[in-house]
Parts: sequence; C-alpha cells; structure tokens
Amino acid sequence: MTDNFGGIETYLMNQLRSLDRSRAIFDFVTDFPAIAYESEARELGSEIYYIPAKSRGILAQWKAFSKILKEHPEYQKVYFNILDAGAAITMFIPWLYGRTIVTHSHNGNTDKPRLHRLCRPFLNFFTKKRYACSLIASEFMFGRHHPSLIIPNAINGSLYEFNPQLRAEKRRELGLEDRFVICHVGRLSPQKNPKMLIDIFAELSQKDPQAVLLSIGSGEQNDTVHAYAAKKNLGDALRFLGKRTDVHEILQAADVFLLPSLYEGLPLVAIEAQAAGLPCILSGNISQEAAITDHVRFLSLDLPLSEWVKEIVSLKGFKRRSMREALIQAGYDCDHPSEAELSLRQYFENNIQ
Repeated sequence: MTDNFGGIETYLMNQLRSLDRSRAIFDFVTDFPAIAYESEARELGSEIYYIPAKSRGILAQWKAFSKILKEHPEYQKVYFNILDAGAAITMFIPWLYGRTIVTHSHNGNTDKPRLHRLCRPFLNFFTKKRYACSLIASEFMFGRHHPSLIIPNAINGSLYEFNPQLRAEKRRELGLEDRFVICHVGRLSPQKNPKMLIDIFAELSQKDPQAVLLSIGSGEQNDTVHAYAAKKNLGDALRFLGKRTDVHEILQAADVFLLPSLYEGLPLVAIEAQAAGLPCILSGNISQEAAITDHVRFLSLDLPLSEWVKEIVSLKGFKRRSMREALIQAGYDCDHPSEAELSLRQYFENNIQ
C-alpha cells in the first residue's frame, strides 16, 4: 500500500471489505509514511505497520520487517502486490522466516528493467502462489514458465454506475455545464506519459475552445508536469485536481476518458471509467484485456496527435448508459465476484492456523 489512491490500493481495499474477517486477518506493511484509505482500513480491523523504505538502507527495512514477523507468528502468509520484481529484496525476510509468500503482479513493464531482470529469478524462487491482473502482467512478472491465476480487479459496480442526476450535479459543482470534459486519472509519473496527455489536449483545445481536461492524481513529476503545462498557456481549461476521493463522481461529470500510458498491467481506472459508461481512448501499449465493453478504442502512441484529437472529437455527444451488466459478465463487479476472485478469497480464509 502507498499513499496514492490508485489501482492497487483500491483493489486491496475491495479485498479487505469482502473478506470474512472472522476467518482471516488482513493487516498491512508499508514502506511509505502514510497509506491511502488508512482510516477505513483501521475501522475494518486492520493493523498497519510502517517499515523504512529501501532507500534508507535495506538492512533497516529487513530489521523492521523481521521484528513484525517475530512478534506475530499468526501471520502465515505474506501477500505482495507489486509493480516489479525488485520486491524480491523485501521478500527475502518472510521467506527466511518460513512464511508463505503470495505474489500478485499489477504491472506490465517497469522503468527499472535491470533491477527487474536481476530480481525475477529470486522472486519466482520465493513465491508460492502467483496471481496477476492480466496476462501481460503475469508474463512480465513471472515469465512464461511460471503461470499465474488471472484475477479481475473487481470494483464496486453500484458506486460507478452511470447516474445522469449525479452527472448534472457534479458538472455544476465543477463549473462544467457547457464544457466538453476529458478526464485522466493517474499518477504524474513517466509511466502515465503526462506530457503526451498535455500535448494531445493542447491540440484539442485549438479545435474546441470548450474542451476541459481534468487530471486527477499526483506523483514524482508534479513540478515538471505543471511547468510543462504552464508553457502551453491553457489557462483553466487544464485543471490539475491532485489526489481525490470522489473519482467516481468526477467520472460521471466527464465526457471522454483518456489514458495514453507507456505501459500498464491492467489499469483499474479504465474499468472504472467503463463502469461509469464513459467512452475510453487508451494507449495501444495497454492490454486489450482492459476492454470489457465496446466503448474502448486503442491508439498507437506513434500516431500523430491529430489522430488522437480526431478520435476524441468523434466521441462528442456520446450517449451513455448503464454498463453494470457488462461489468458483472466480465467478472469486475465486487458484488458478483469471478471464480478466480473467489478462489483467492477462499485461499486466505480457509488456511488460517
């Protein structure tokens, strides 16, 4: 868990809400100074342990993690939800203490390829159970010779279901009544390709002065991206909203969802956007598994910006409707979990010692 209200954090909270807590303890260890959903996690009975980040020295992290495992023999399984195989460095400690390591891949590439390649053999050695959010995420993390069970990152379908009344209210609240609203949700980090996002919107705004881009999220490139955007002179047409807890409402207010990422595992926010009935334009680098409705278009990052703008403009006036049934059929609704999702819950609930 990190302090970002992102896909992994949302997925883990959905797991926590769904587990039978009389049969399973679900506590958190993090090397971040705070985590998303912290107050709710505590209210649901979870303990949260903070250990030093690897950047402060791996020995300090190992020592802190060792202390937790020594003091809590009831923790028989350690569930890693990870973005790259560098997590194997941390996995060494629970492996040393004889705990079962469960690894769940949530990414399809990394900006640390050398570390990933170096650590992947150790990750596979330490890992007892393998899960992934997509086939791409599975192969990236574990390789072709270590298959994993694909778990749809299910969401609260009723929370995201298209609601015309809520849409109108949120558009009034944000001053968007007569605007063509493009929405992006993601960290301001290299993976999410924020400069291309801004370039696409800058070209769109020349064709449609009523267009607005809502960028939700923050990250390590905050200052760089904000400075880059300032040079485009887009004024209040480009709005950086930072971290938000009302993403489901903002998706209602939007007209098009845009995600030009360099890579993803399977972006949960694309599932959320489709659940809200939004048409989506995604990078061609994203797995086709992300399309659980016919409202998704994949575009190559090599295409000229004008082609992206053309696709966005073509979606103006799109007639939205409830996509709840499609969400359920695809296995992405928490109230109607897939067989794979149920098997994961049962694995945690039925093996308590």
